[in-house]
Amino acid sequence: MESEIPKYIDTIPKSDKLYRLLWRIASLFLFKPFSLPFFNAWRIFLLRCFGAKLGDNCNVYSSTYIPSPKNLIMGVHSTLGPEVKLHFGKTIIGSKVTVSQRTYLCSATHDTASINTPLLTGVITINDFVWIASEAFIMTNITIGEGAIVGARAVVFKNVDSWSIVGGNPAKFIKSRIINEK
Repeated sequence: MESEIPKYIDTIPKSDKLYRLLWRIASLFLFKPFSLPFFNAWRIFLLRCFGAKLGDNCNVYSSTYIPSPKNLIMGVHSTLGPEVKLHFGKTIIGSKVTVSQRTYLCSATHDTASINTPLLTGVITINDFVWIASEAFIMTNITIGEGAIVGARAVVFKNVDSWSIVGGNPAKFIKSRIINEK
């Protein structure tokens, strides 16, 4: 006898689906084609029109994938590099942060305890003065502490302490970050 599989229940509101559709269309025609650095102000303006809260002097590359700008908050002087991918959950980025190329900020996951594995969104918080090196993967509900460095291709499943350097898969503490500037 086969067990009955429960019917999938779509919990994403229609208004959110419409918002994301409108953003995808706007992104396709008004965001992605404007790749020259000169157009950064235009890209920032467009993201703000769709609800992103961005500080002054932010830099967002045209190849960055942002499925829901209203879930993006960035402090001043922060950068989302080329081909960075965000997910549907909230992403909070502090000031003077660099998220390098092809990094994946995965602010959503699936409920593995359910047969239908529905989407679960969370929050990724990246505090001030952080550098996330290229091709890193940051899982949902993670906080990267102030001044931390996440090494290239690191896979972060646990919070990262302030002023620490982590790397590897899974990411492990390498050493403390000590600033020598006078």
